Amino acid sequence: MDSNSSKNNSEKSPYEILGVKEGAAFEDIQKARDIKVEEAGEDLILKAKIESSFDQLLMGSLKARQSGNVSYEAVNASKKEKQINQFTNNNFPLISQLKNLSNNSKNSNQYSLPKITPPSFENLSIKISVGLLFLILLLISPDSNNRLLLSISTLILTYTQIKSGKRFIGSLGWSVTFLSIGLIFGGFLETNSFIQEISNNSLTIQKIQSVPAMIILWLGVILL
Repeated sequence: MDSNSSKNNSEKSPYEILGVKEGAAFEDIQKARDIKVEEAGEDLILKAKIESSFDQLLMGSLKARQSGNVSYEAVNASKKEKQINQFTNNNFPLISQLKNLSNNSKNSNQYSLPKITPPSFENLSIKISVGLLFLILLLISPDSNNRLLLSISTLILTYTQIKSGKRFIGSLGWSVTFLSIGLIFGGFLETNSFIQEISNNSLTIQKIQSVPAMIILWLGVILL
């Protein structure tokens, strides 16, 4: 009985042996193979035939993909996908925009944000120009901006020292020291009678206290 069934199976095509239609998906072929192997029981010849048929269909599917041939189901699925995309773009533009954003995020290497580089103070003329600009801003701006301008100048001095190779704590310590010396010197100027006359005419006491600190900070930026 087993020999007769083996002879009948030898005359069948791989599709007939596995019981699947031509162009069936790989998952369907694999399921059919498993079922047929269980049905074969201890018939080793039939099992070998089933495995051989499965291998033939698998190789045929790989060759079809390499040559560009696709099954009718694959063509149908592609058409349906295009129709769905077209319907979504026409009726739900917001969804299509979100989909495009997600696709663009995958190409982040091609559309990366520009790198932001901090300003460079390596050129002496740039240091002097920026220092003069800060001094002018200190003189013409309201007294409420004095601390802000001095704080920014202190940070710039710290940054230039770090760029030159010094450690952060040491750079910050030197910057605070320069600021303190300038404020102390400004306090001495405040008690000078001549400076008091000038302050009554044009500059406020706060300006007079802040100007030496600003000058000393930018001297540190230029010289250190």
